[in-house]
Amino acid sequence: MKMKVIMANAWEYARRGAKKFGGKVKEYLAEALKLAWALYKAQKERKGGQIAGIAPWFLQKTFNNPSVVHQIQHESIYKIKKATKKAYLIEAIATFENGKVEVKNEFWAPKNVVVA
Repeated sequence: MKMKVIMANAWEYARRGAKKFGGKVKEYLAEALKLAWALYKAQKERKGGQIAGIAPWFLQKTFNNPSVVHQIQHESIYKIKKATKKAYLIEAIATFENGKVEVKNEFWAPKNVVVA
């Protein structure tokens, strides 16, 4: 799923560049790809180096609680505890109040909803 997400982001950035500055979309694709890869690598590093993100619709469906979804999406570091052929056992760890309170959520996620 990683390449699909990165390419989709790159094309979106290229479309925005063409709309804002004029010209053809494909003229902006090279720079857009550089930007998309840089953002992917930064997100992956920020999230702990194993997983860059999880599809928001999957988190919403799994937890059905907006505050938990927000916490897992934006404030947690992801760790893969176990991997099978089709899914990951993910531990999402969020630390609050200067490291004093730690919240752990553990769940299985199919590999097709994880950007690794």
